[in-house]
Amino acid sequence: MSNAESPDLEAAEAPGDDLAPPPVQDEPESRPGGLPLYVWVIAAVVVAVPLGWYLGDRASGLEILPRLILRALTALAAPLVVLAILSAIVTNEIHGRHGALMMVFYLINTLVAMVIGLTLSNVFQPGSGASLATPGSLPQAPAAKSVTDLIVELIPRSIGEAFATNNLAQLVLLTLALGIGLVQIRDAQRARGDTSFRPVVDLLTIGFELLMKVLLWVVALVPFAVLGIVASSVGKQEGMSVFRSLIGLILVVVLGLCMQVAWYLLQMALLARMSPVRFLRNALDVMASTFSTASTAATIPITLGALARLGVSRRNSQLTACIGTNFNNDGTALYQATAALFMAQSLGFTLSLGDQVLIMLTTLVASVGAGGIPSGSFVTLPLIFSAVRLPAEKLPILLTVDWLLDRCRTTSNVLGDMTVAVLLDRVWGGKPGTPEAADATA
Repeated sequence: MSNAESPDLEAAEAPGDDLAPPPVQDEPESRPGGLPLYVWVIAAVVVAVPLGWYLGDRASGLEILPRLILRALTALAAPLVVLAILSAIVTNEIHGRHGALMMVFYLINTLVAMVIGLTLSNVFQPGSGASLATPGSLPQAPAAKSVTDLIVELIPRSIGEAFATNNLAQLVLLTLALGIGLVQIRDAQRARGDTSFRPVVDLLTIGFELLMKVLLWVVALVPFAVLGIVASSVGKQEGMSVFRSLIGLILVVVLGLCMQVAWYLLQMALLARMSPVRFLRNALDVMASTFSTASTAATIPITLGALARLGVSRRNSQLTACIGTNFNNDGTALYQATAALFMAQSLGFTLSLGDQVLIMLTTLVASVGAGGIPSGSFVTLPLIFSAVRLPAEKLPILLTVDWLLDRCRTTSNVLGDMTVAVLLDRVWGGKPGTPEAADATA
């Protein structure tokens, strides 16, 4: 039985609708010279280390490269997040209690991921030895905000202010309101047989693709940012301490992602009543493909096959693997929260509990917006930093290890999608004898 024939559907239909946007492709712009971007990043580090030693203090002039590229990324981040969320809402069908249950599972998993990341960062302090603060300057901690200030700042004085200040919370709140309104207009027009909403959907899709095209041009220049920040760090004799701290960051993030996977397996055992060993065995191909491609979209066919072997209904598999990936980025959220605390520690800042809660809130909305954006976790980091008054000038130093952590967190993201698919099947449907179960074996 197909999804369309099931009489009691309350959630998303399979993503075969003509509104569905095309998957993000690996454009030539993101592979300069035909080589993967991470190869150029590694080459930039190899060149930057001896260059920094040779130039010494003069290497500080190379800091203009990361500053220019960061300004471009920051300028693109806000409209990209807005268009990514609008496209995800308008081009997908998520209705009723089934879709709401999926979003609850995603929300819980993302919150757990951020708590894990922040806890490990506070315990191990990976950035404490990086010494990225300017020599001779006293670190000034970001000004703390009251709960009242945070609530008031959710409402922008104007739409232009939200974009001008790159206030992520304001942008997402505004975007969600617009998205929900567009969905209601779309559904009302569909009920009348009207298709005048189509130009708006097309405009959103084309606008998103246009900004992504420009983003890929900027991302292709990222190795120059890495060259500039690494060479200047080495020239200031702070390079080796930074690299040691980055190794600590890698260990903390990987440990956190392993704990997140353990959380998935715990849900398998306690809520889904499925053997964690069986779940992992069927997910091996998915993990291998995701780690090698660093792409959730490229792994969707393999993910669907793995879920079918686990007996998950076609409806729930397609809902989470094809639609849910826009909203579920547990590994990305863990990394972004950890990176924010790492940078604060490396600059000598002390973030209060309220600041870290604010990081969680902004990371939560940023991880949603980053779902369909290439290198989205890095693109939205400046917005997270601005929420707690952290300077973003040193961000390119994270790119030296981002290519590895990108593969690790993307693998965690896909395992999170699979976990939610199984949970939906066991909690909502897919039991023997139901239409959903018949779909799984079709």
